[in-house]
Formats: sequence, C-alpha cells, structure tokens
Amino acid sequence: MEQFSEPGLLTLCLFAGYLTRRHSTSVCIPNHEVYQVWLALFARAVMGTEMADNSTNYERGALLSELWQGKTDILCSLAISSHGVLSNHNKFLEKDYANHFANTILAVSRFGMLSHPQQQLVRLAHVVPIRENHSGLGKCDYIMLLYSTDNQPNQLGVVIEFKLITKDKRRDCKYHMERAQEAIKQIADRDYNTCLIGCLERIDIGVAIGNNVAYAIPKLYRRKTVDKPWREVKSLVKRRR
Repeated sequence: MEQFSEPGLLTLCLFAGYLTRRHSTSVCIPNHEVYQVWLALFARAVMGTEMADNSTNYERGALLSELWQGKTDILCSLAISSHGVLSNHNKFLEKDYANHFANTILAVSRFGMLSHPQQQLVRLAHVVPIRENHSGLGKCDYIMLLYSTDNQPNQLGVVIEFKLITKDKRRDCKYHMERAQEAIKQIADRDYNTCLIGCLERIDIGVAIGNNVAYAIPKLYRRKTVDKPWREVKSLVKRRR
C-alpha cells in the first residue's frame, strides 16, 4: 500500500484505524482483526461475492499446503471460478483459460492462500507468476516460484500446462484425464523445468480445463542440491519420525 494517489482516502483510513503509519511514506494494516476486514473487501472486489466468500474460509497457506501434498481440489475450483472474463483474443482457447487462471491465482495470493502457513504476518501477500516462460523446448503456460516446505523463498517451482476440454466432452471423465496426462507429459518432454534455477522442490501440473470443468494431475519432485537430478516423490511434506 505504498504511495496512495488519493490523500483523502488515505487520511480517512488512518483516522478510522483501518491503517497505521509505518514510515513517513507508507502505511500498513495494524492488526489481525482489521486484516480480516481488508481481506473480505479485497476478495469481493476482485473475485465477486460468491467466490470470495468461499476463498476467505480457507486458512492462510491453504492452497500451498494442498499442492505440497499433491492435491489439486482448491486449484481446480479456482481455475473455474467466476473471476475475470475470457478475452477470446488468443488463437487457442486454452490460453484464454490460462490468462483467466493467472488473474484468479494472483488475486487469491494477495490474501495469503499461497503464503507459507508459518508466516503469520498481518499483511496482504503476493506472488509473481512468470507467464509463458521460455524454457526448455518452448513456452509453458504458467510458472510460479513459491516458498518451499521449509519456508525458503523461491525454492519451490510450480509449472502448469493447460489443455482444452471441448464443449462436447464436458461430461467425459476419461477424456479429461487423458488431456491432463497430455499436458503433464508435455511439461516433461519439453523440459519446462529448466527455468527453475535454484529450486529444490518442484510441482508439475497438467490441467484439462473447459467451461465450468477442470481436472488436474500433479507430479511432485525434490532434489538435495541444485546440481543433483530430480527425484519424484508422493508428497513434499516430510513425515515426522
């Protein structure tokens, strides 16, 4: 919340207690109670009431924690959310879905769904996705650099590739799985992970997506050091002994 262009609004929020001064040129959210107010307002503004109300019920870091375990329920629900409008400007419709998904992920990340669960700071979080990154033998649809399970920034790489579910195949579950498998295979065949410099954990996700339907297949990998090969694992969450 740096450098507000509307001094009247800023002054009102400061005097009402919804913001507090951090430095001479910046402000911050003062406590967790006020954070929840900002959270609800922000979520509804960018996602619409129905989707926002569902999303804010998730705990901080819920999406990230689910991905660590190789689960994609929250991811798929966000992928087919009502946030945003398909532009239909791209030659391939799955690229429009990828753009729609990118906008939604960016929105929910702002209120902590991709934050590490141990991060309890009272602030809006952020994640910077890399769109259509040149990596390996082409361009992948979506890449995120996130916190690893041991709370290290930019050491978890998430690579996502989308494939379209056509209208006549919306109810064909076998077709959904085949398209997701095609996407996950493309990530491996074209070495999209080569851009994940410095990452020790990795999640490849193939997403089959269409009108109000999404199916995802994740694959999880870990390596001990950056010069070691990737090893596929069932979960990135280490079991306690």
